[in-house]
Amino acid sequence: MSTVAIAAALLAGTAAAQEPGSRQTRDYVQAAGESDTFEIMEAQSALAESKDPDVLAFARQMIHDHGETSRALRDATASAGLKPPPMAVSESQAPFLAALQSLRGQEFDRGYWRQQALSHRSALVTTQLYAATGDAPAVRQAAAAALPVIQSHLAMAEQMSAKLGG
Repeated sequence: MSTVAIAAALLAGTAAAQEPGSRQTRDYVQAAGESDTFEIMEAQSALAESKDPDVLAFARQMIHDHGETSRALRDATASAGLKPPPMAVSESQAPFLAALQSLRGQEFDRGYWRQQALSHRSALVTTQLYAATGDAPAVRQAAAAALPVIQSHLAMAEQMSAKLGG
């Protein structure tokens, strides 16, 4: 390993060690922030594309609710002295968003419900784990408060996905 590579590795380790919060908390904050952003961006796509009143109502609810959970998480990270959650989708979410945005009509609606069920299942597992074992009390409280919202969204998305054959 070259001296430059060793120095870069040491600096990267030092920067990570100086970042506030545990790895668990930083990972949760990033995942929850990306999840909220993904839900909001998909909902905005639904408002632009769908004509289905159920999709439109759900999308408006997603924008409202995920805006609230985003604010609660930002407030929790600020009170804990942590970096705020990202306002971007993850690299793994970006293809799902792009695929949804390429759909039209009923295919869009089915795709939206399927993706909402999938993304809320993932968010539920991540949030349940942090709410149960997280080491930053303010962030853990925000995660616990988000659980009923995520559970409600998941139930609706699964119901609608099943109804449309998704």
